[in-house]
Amino acid sequence: MNAHTPPDNGGLPQSPSMFQHYLARERAFKNIGPKRAAALTEAFGDDLSKAILDQDEGVADIIGEEAALNAAAVLETRLPETTFLAWLDSLAADIPAAKAIRLARAWGPQGIDAIRENPYLLIAITDWKTVDRIGAALNIGPKDERRQVAAVEATLSGSACLGAGSTLLASQDALRVAERLLGYKCGAEVAEAAVKAGGAIGLAGELQPPGAAHMEAYCALKLAQLAPQTPCSGITDPDTLDALLEEYEAPQPFPLTDAQREAVRMSHRHRLLVLAGYAGSGKTTVLKEVCQTQETLRKTPLIITLSGRAAQRANEATGRRAITVARFLIEQEKSDTLLDENTVLIADEASMLGLVEVWRILRRLGDASLILCGDPAQLPPVSPGVVFHALVRHPDIRKVVLDRVHRQDERTGIPALAEGVRDGIIGTLPPFTGAKPGVTFDACERDNLCHEIVRLQTALHADGNHPDHVQIIAPTNKEIDIINTHFHGLAMQGGPTLWPGTNIAVGEPIIWTVNNAERGLTNGALGRVLSIEDERICALLDGTEHELKEEDGQFVQLAYAISVHKAQGSQWPAVIIPTFPSKIVDRSLIYTALTRAQEQVHFLGSLNAMQRAIERPAAADVRKTGFGRYLDLVKEMKN
Repeated sequence: MNAHTPPDNGGLPQSPSMFQHYLARERAFKNIGPKRAAALTEAFGDDLSKAILDQDEGVADIIGEEAALNAAAVLETRLPETTFLAWLDSLAADIPAAKAIRLARAWGPQGIDAIRENPYLLIAITDWKTVDRIGAALNIGPKDERRQVAAVEATLSGSACLGAGSTLLASQDALRVAERLLGYKCGAEVAEAAVKAGGAIGLAGELQPPGAAHMEAYCALKLAQLAPQTPCSGITDPDTLDALLEEYEAPQPFPLTDAQREAVRMSHRHRLLVLAGYAGSGKTTVLKEVCQTQETLRKTPLIITLSGRAAQRANEATGRRAITVARFLIEQEKSDTLLDENTVLIADEASMLGLVEVWRILRRLGDASLILCGDPAQLPPVSPGVVFHALVRHPDIRKVVLDRVHRQDERTGIPALAEGVRDGIIGTLPPFTGAKPGVTFDACERDNLCHEIVRLQTALHADGNHPDHVQIIAPTNKEIDIINTHFHGLAMQGGPTLWPGTNIAVGEPIIWTVNNAERGLTNGALGRVLSIEDERICALLDGTEHELKEEDGQFVQLAYAISVHKAQGSQWPAVIIPTFPSKIVDRSLIYTALTRAQEQVHFLGSLNAMQRAIERPAAADVRKTGFGRYLDLVKEMKN
């Protein structure tokens, strides 16, 4: 049998590891799982699939009669999938079982023929080296157009483009990366072939991954359509709205600023509003008033955020329902209807929303109004794309920019430093001389970092600062690991009680890493382990006591130090920020970290490294995207 011909074995994968993984992974094979799949493999080896189909008694002895009957029935209906898996096995393709199973499920009985015709279609689910080995096994030549197109696709989906958060790459840059994959120089005809084959989209001499191009074009068209529209439910009478604003402001200690008041008014006049504001500028105050005035007029505001912790903070700050984007999408996709005209959808921390999230939200918007609220100086999305930042800059999008900072008292120096960081400038920072409002910097080597942190924490705690009111926010995983390892070592002295199955002790700070609405736990919830008694673990997370289980240990991490991304949306009276040389640290990361503080910011490390980081352009500005160009194209089409 050669590599071109499906194996003559009834279409069943013969590699025990592949088939074992298939049985354990597929939910349709009920009551099997990893352990039983391993036991079946050990008992039957290469004959396992045949034993299941023949309903061998030995199978029932291991997994039970009901599970054995179900497995035989399921396997009978999955022959196209297993045929494809077996064919991949016969090629020695070395594709991970999980990826192979996804491909088999997606391609079905036509999979073998399609991949035999063009094995480079597999580039969508596996790495270049693997798919290139398959291509060689099927006698695809090094200069075959199929191989060249796939090299461009791999480039656009890799670290040069999507992997760097971008959605667009100059053709020459894409070809330079593709040449390294192909092993030879190539010309513009390769880029043209990729566009012609649908492996790339051309945009003014540059290339985009097709999926990203489609989503950017959709988002640009949809948002451009929304921008001039009034709410589907109608414009609120100005006199009525002014009366509502006066009623809201009367009991407040401070009146709304002109910009805040205009933002509330615009939410009643326009279907799309972009609300941009720097940290502490009063965005939440605006959202609270938007919610109150809209509710008075029988509208339903719904706040969505990317993280569970941010949703909880929005709920506490506004008193309104706030859920994660993931939960919103799940709820909407279960519904047959889109949002109605009486809904005002508010995306808080919108600067954190990537292209995919914005695209999915817009597809479910229906007749609702949309408010995108965020800080354009903070970190860009973790996922590819930059939408919010582009909307803030675009002249045809209605927006309100809040640039007057309220949260931090001016005497702390935090607002002035934040403004300087946004502009790439820092002045002279004094050393730490005690716990008091302000910004300090103390130089230290990385080897001495933890000693310096202890010195600062000791002084801060002695002044009455609770340990949970002082948070270490580290720009890189290297510093996070150093700090968490050091302080965990201190906690382990004296043999404390440990969380079963983990190395976490009573009293240690932790962060919860998944959303669990039923238990009231959100991704990013911070707290401490209060007690451990046998299998009962009590922890305080975001101010609420939770009884956790041994298996919950997989969802927690030490939180002596946390990342800047995890800190977004939260604030503490004091923060400590290590700064050392790193290519990934830029002004937006430093800005986001320091604006988490209400009263005190204490930097430790290298002032030179901090200066270089602040001089670098913000990460959002470095990303190359096509979204702004699509907005311009929509404008040209209208004209």
